[in-house]
Amino acid sequence: KGNGVDPVDIIEKYGTDAMRYVLCEMQTGTQDIRLPVQAISPFTGELVDLAKAKHGRSIFTYICPESGKEFDVLGTMKDVPAAKVTSDRFEVGRGFCNKLWNAVRFALMNLGEHPFTPLRPEDLAPEDRWILSRLGGAVRGVTRALEEYNPSAAIGLARKFFWGDLCDWYLEMIKPRMKDEAQAPVARSVLAVAIDRVLRLFHPFIPFITEALWERLSAQVPVRGIEGPLPAVDLLITANWPDSSRYKGEPQLEAEMELMQSVIHGIRDLRWKYEVPPSQKVEGRIKVRQGATAETLTRLEAHVRNLAALSVLEIGGGVTRPALAATAVVGECEIFLAGVLDPVREKERMDKQLAKLRKQLETTEKKLANENFVSRAKPEVVQVERDRLAEMQGQIALLEENVQRLTEEE
Repeated sequence: KGNGVDPVDIIEKYGTDAMRYVLCEMQTGTQDIRLPVQAISPFTGELVDLAKAKHGRSIFTYICPESGKEFDVLGTMKDVPAAKVTSDRFEVGRGFCNKLWNAVRFALMNLGEHPFTPLRPEDLAPEDRWILSRLGGAVRGVTRALEEYNPSAAIGLARKFFWGDLCDWYLEMIKPRMKDEAQAPVARSVLAVAIDRVLRLFHPFIPFITEALWERLSAQVPVRGIEGPLPAVDLLITANWPDSSRYKGEPQLEAEMELMQSVIHGIRDLRWKYEVPPSQKVEGRIKVRQGATAETLTRLEAHVRNLAALSVLEIGGGVTRPALAATAVVGECEIFLAGVLDPVREKERMDKQLAKLRKQLETTEKKLANENFVSRAKPEVVQVERDRLAEMQGQIALLEENVQRLTEEE
């Protein structure tokens, strides 16, 4: 009927796993899946958006915008060249498959020929226990979503664990340990188990790439496990679905890691805002009153320094703001990055902000000085304006204080 895309054409251009990934990701229940559709011009080889292209002599023929020639998407007109119909929506699937392939290959390079050794709970570092706790949660979530026939939610949860927890955080946290042969074996064992479980979780969706990676993993680390070895299987398609009960959930540890990640995000945002290159290490200070937050950050201080590219890090209630420091507030924490401010540019930015706030303050003051407004408006509306006035006065006072401090530091 000319209203569909041949899966064989998608497979030829993007790959089978990429097609399966996108179809599963888009399957959200009983709704129809709508795809942006393009044709590959038989004249130029470029994609032509069929929603924008002009029709030819029938509703199934279109005009190539570059060559001006007519092509047929059904391939039934003998005198008109046929064009394959495709959808660039599947580029997302190919991109993810490439990410999985490259990330697992990178991890395998760090694993080497790793022999199995049973581990006790006390052998595990906090980041090891955290990734295993997150792994257990991912297995439970993916299993539940598949049981409810929600492949979109299932593949989303698997991707979140793999891309976010494993790649963005765990692999980065264990890099220093991988360089230390005394600490590397434990990290390698945990990493091997995490990859094993990731491949099992993704196998129903992208079976070919996961089977190929499983073969490589088994060649390098044939026996995998934490406290005991997992059953060995040659083919992933015959392997058992992962058992979440193997991994103890640690909500307290997950909350502590989430706090650490929030602080690191805050520092990275400051570095981006003030154009501090990733290779440049800076001095960091975190002002936080003594308590659980301070204890957590002190315990995880090495990770914060490493992942936020800090030369030194001071944490505590007595921390003071260093000269020319960029600042950010994350929860209870006031973060300072020393020496990253350009005082001239920062004063210009704050002067503009002050001018804008003073103009808004003047407008609000006039409104509250108007007897008609105060007497006729609802009390809660008047109170909102008074609260805004107090808030702006506080912001202006803080900015004026910061401008004065910058002037003294120049």
